[in-house]
Amino acid sequence: MMSVFKVHQALALCNDFDKKGLSLDTLVKINREKLNPKTWSPMMKDYSAPVISLTVRDLLRYTLSQSDNNASNIMFKNMLNTAQTDSFIAKLIPRSSFQIAYTEEEMSADPDKAYSNYTSPLGAAMLMNRLFTESLISNEKQDFIKNALKECKTGVNRIAAPLLDKEGVVIAHKTGSGDVNENGVLAAHNDVAYICLPNNISYTLAVFVKDFKGNESQASQYVAHISAVVYSLLINTALN
Repeated sequence: MMSVFKVHQALALCNDFDKKGLSLDTLVKINREKLNPKTWSPMMKDYSAPVISLTVRDLLRYTLSQSDNNASNIMFKNMLNTAQTDSFIAKLIPRSSFQIAYTEEEMSADPDKAYSNYTSPLGAAMLMNRLFTESLISNEKQDFIKNALKECKTGVNRIAAPLLDKEGVVIAHKTGSGDVNENGVLAAHNDVAYICLPNNISYTLAVFVKDFKGNESQASQYVAHISAVVYSLLINTALN
């Protein structure tokens, strides 16, 4: 699943905040020295102070829009752990379709643990579809998650690639990217999206590439090709 699980994390955390009557504007103080400078973290580039003060909303936006690993680790460690996240998501999609067992920090220390955070493409698509078509948590928090995914800046060469030049298409998505091992195998290259077309057709698409014997650019081309085929079928069906 890689960073796709940050959608799951956001939903579970927001549900927990709803139950506790907490606001996403709750302030969090972060000791910069405790952050991992070697992981993907736009937050660290944006803030250089020894102590960083951000709201939970800020942390979630970093994870959803920019896939920040440090922000995700902070929330798993201090707010809602992986087991609690896993338990909540099991109420939304079939238990057999996914598992969340490890944080970004744990996967970084042992890349093989990434395989224990898994989802079927259908499971990811079901969760994304429910997020955009049903009421799962408070409206304010759910709208925030949806808007943050519409602002996603990672992996625009995947599902979004063939849609970027199409007028009136709205894309909300979340990527997940694995590493290449010593054998030249790319562990994962994922994207799940909710797409709205100008003809009032909306659809959910999940493309997960696992153990790919090629580079990220090649994997992205396969994902983009699938997206282009699906778009073509749906837009032509609507026109006919």
